[in-house]
Amino acid sequence: MFLHIGGSRVVGAKDIIGIFDTRIRDKQCNKEFLQSTKVMENNLAEEVKSFIVTTDSVSFSPIAPVTLKKRFQANIFDK
Repeated sequence: MFLHIGGSRVVGAKDIIGIFDTRIRDKQCNKEFLQSTKVMENNLAEEVKSFIVTTDSVSFSPIAPVTLKKRFQANIFDK
């Protein structure tokens, strides 16, 4: 299963650790975490609304975290 996170990007649903609102990105502990991880290129023309932490990277998305969580849950329960 894959989760479409905006644009033409998808991430493997089984690799997702968390989906977060970008408003928490500015907290010091989150800044440190994002600086220490592999962040996928943010070449979005749209406003970034969420970031997705996976087992090997962090990706940014123009889609609201609530919408991504609903998509994720729909993927899990559709099995």
